[in-house]
Amino acid sequence: MYSPRKTLTAPAAQDFGFPYTPYAIQEQLMQQLFLVLERKQIGIFESPTGTGKSLTLTCGALTWLRQHEQLVRAELLQRIGEVEAELCRLQAASAQAEDWITAQSNTRAQREELAQLQRLRELLQQKEQQLDQIKQRQKQQQRPARRAGELLLQAAAAPSAEDIATEPELNSDEDEEEADEHTDHALAEQPTEERFRDVQIFYCSRTHSQLAQIVTELRKTPHGQHARCIALGSRQQLCINAQVRRLPNLALINERCLDMAKAKASSHAIASKKASQSLSRCAHKAPAQLQKLSDAALSEPLDIEELAAAGAACGACPYYATRAAQAQAQLVLLPYSLLLQRSSRQQLGIDLRGAIIIVDEAHNLLDTIAQLHSSELSLGQLQLARQQLAAYKERYARRLSSANLLRLNQLLFVVRRLLQLLESSGEPRLLRTYQLSAEGDFYNIDLHALLQFCSRTRLAQKLHAFGLRLQREPQPSENRPPPTQQLLQRLAAQHQQCLTGGKRKQPAAKEPVTPQPQPKSSVVPSSAVPSPLRPFLAFLETLTSNAADGRVLLNPKTCTLKYLLLNPAEHFADIVSEARALIIAGGTMQPTHELTAQLFAHCPERVVQRFYSHVVPADAVQPFVLPTGPTGAKLCFNYAQRASPAMLQELSMVLQNLCGVLPAGVVCFLPSYDYLDTVYGHLEQSGALQRLGQRKRIFRETAGSGSGGVGGVEQLLQQYADAIGQNAGGALLLSVVGGKLSEGLNFADDLGRGVIVVGMPYPNRTAPELKERMRHLDETLGSGAGNEYYENLCMKAVNQCIGRSVRHIRDYACVYLLDERYASARIQQKLPAWIAQHITVASDGFGAVQARTARFFKARS
Repeated sequence: MYSPRKTLTAPAAQDFGFPYTPYAIQEQLMQQLFLVLERKQIGIFESPTGTGKSLTLTCGALTWLRQHEQLVRAELLQRIGEVEAELCRLQAASAQAEDWITAQSNTRAQREELAQLQRLRELLQQKEQQLDQIKQRQKQQQRPARRAGELLLQAAAAPSAEDIATEPELNSDEDEEEADEHTDHALAEQPTEERFRDVQIFYCSRTHSQLAQIVTELRKTPHGQHARCIALGSRQQLCINAQVRRLPNLALINERCLDMAKAKASSHAIASKKASQSLSRCAHKAPAQLQKLSDAALSEPLDIEELAAAGAACGACPYYATRAAQAQAQLVLLPYSLLLQRSSRQQLGIDLRGAIIIVDEAHNLLDTIAQLHSSELSLGQLQLARQQLAAYKERYARRLSSANLLRLNQLLFVVRRLLQLLESSGEPRLLRTYQLSAEGDFYNIDLHALLQFCSRTRLAQKLHAFGLRLQREPQPSENRPPPTQQLLQRLAAQHQQCLTGGKRKQPAAKEPVTPQPQPKSSVVPSSAVPSPLRPFLAFLETLTSNAADGRVLLNPKTCTLKYLLLNPAEHFADIVSEARALIIAGGTMQPTHELTAQLFAHCPERVVQRFYSHVVPADAVQPFVLPTGPTGAKLCFNYAQRASPAMLQELSMVLQNLCGVLPAGVVCFLPSYDYLDTVYGHLEQSGALQRLGQRKRIFRETAGSGSGGVGGVEQLLQQYADAIGQNAGGALLLSVVGGKLSEGLNFADDLGRGVIVVGMPYPNRTAPELKERMRHLDETLGSGAGNEYYENLCMKAVNQCIGRSVRHIRDYACVYLLDERYASARIQQKLPAWIAQHITVASDGFGAVQARTARFFKARS
């Protein structure tokens, strides 16, 4: 990668390729972003939701990249000419010199630099030739029929038991050694060769739908005509093989894909042993087809769904095609998990050296890193792992080498020792990783070697296949399942009971389970007996990390072992060190002290922070703090008081009065699902629900709709939107802070003319995980850092709720913060600037709030 000596200056607003006339804050953000990228800095940008932040970031970054590439090419050629001229001058002078050794020494540096520059020019020319070839091939090829691809993808039905159960037969050690010579990388990647490396932009966000929006916006800009954009995803999103797509989870999809990737076109050696179970090579990985789809993806921005449809249409695997195309891309779109985890980057061949990284929707970046690198293990999973490992060992002991048998015994020993710890009575405890291994008496076992053994032999997949085959064993004549299937059914039921009940189960011998007779052809669903070894291995991997970076929560009461990452900087440091520049952006980034203190403490001089106001006029939003209710009683919705009859009655009166003056849609956020149920029950019993229903239709988010996937949320929102359009009074939506409706959704225009936040949603301070995290922050960042973190968790959640409304420049809404604690200046400083600057504390009573609300909307009617 060539580093130019000249520096770029930020262009004028009209030169960024923005598809509309940019607002002032959009101009400022693009120009500041340009300077951060040029100066190799770390930018933390807050731009309120609804201000076109993602499009602004994309245009600013691609404009810098285009100018940087032009500068690199021009300066490289210019520098070669300068060095050649200097070398000629020195050679002419040395020809007349009497001391030829000194003369040769004088030209050595120039010869070496010239050779390096000429090699870079040669690699640059090779890359430009490759890009020209891609364009030529794409012109000759017909555009893939995406509609046909979509129909092909829809033909992949739900998982069948046979698809899941036909995992590859367990190999002997000799077969494993032969099969493991092939690697996943051999399919999609060419042998490593020297190439010219331009700067790449890696743009990551939380979900694929947010990344798909980037593709949509990119097409509206001039950059969409020439920028090489690739969207990366997992096999679960991109696989088009019907046999693989039917599998129920990502782990099984990955394993089946690898099996088919390793299968040879004529693998007669292994096929002769297991002809009935052998897998053919995937038909979608033909090099010619992969190149065709790779060319198409580089020629036109495609999102994940479009890539899958295009791959199905041309018969090429989108997962491997995008991996092959990634090295040539200028803009790479990917979700958090693929960027923030080192293992995922290595698997996809992502090289961050000299790259630009943009992390969008980064308000919860620290928590996201901690979650991605944490792990939880339940009692049921350990019991099932013990049983399957023991049965596997018993059946294949004679076929295993002594070394592999030793590793299996070590795995069994660790599982049994962890079970003993969980089955012991006692209070929850937090342990360092070495303390857990000492109490479990497996401190002398090399966990790194164990994990390498499991990875090399792919033991998790084989153990899962082994368990499924046990379920398919022929049943005895008395129409009862065989003993092994009975045991697996019992363990599966115990596992499910442990996950839902939260209490340790009684020994199976005390409550024998009599299996129900099943038809001879029936198969227990795979989801009933989940793979137990994968979560166990994930937990073991966390035990190999630095002991100071995390803790293990041993909780016999909930039958779980959980690894908590306390130091996210450890897993983010390589990203900071390798990247040229890093952009952390979001709609509600403040407060940022924790972010900078934990992730960028070693390079504070690189950090640039900018916080921008909203694009809407100052009078488009009217925020209120309500310290008292309609009766004049103080509003304090802390955990101790919020369920009291007095607080419930005040809240009921506030909702009725506000819904009387607020038009269209109103969204009310409550601290938890339990409290939402309490409030809803009170509204029903007091008759307030009926009175509210006469004005507005009432909708309610439930824990099921919040966790049941996107479909349930979309259905609820559609019903809410329909009610607003059909009912003159509009609708009221009761939701939960931190739920599915509080982040990433758009309550623009009539969907959110009023936003009500009830109380301050502090998390449970007595939770062991939170207490340990706060204590760790106090130790590492200084006294008070833990309390600051605790308060910031609350305020970031509140800010996300506020940001659901006022989504564009012509939008308007009222915001109500119901709690006397919001009147504190310290708390108001942590609100978004566009809210805090205009907030009104209703010290003159609730009636004044109603009156101002009525005037606010009357002026816009």
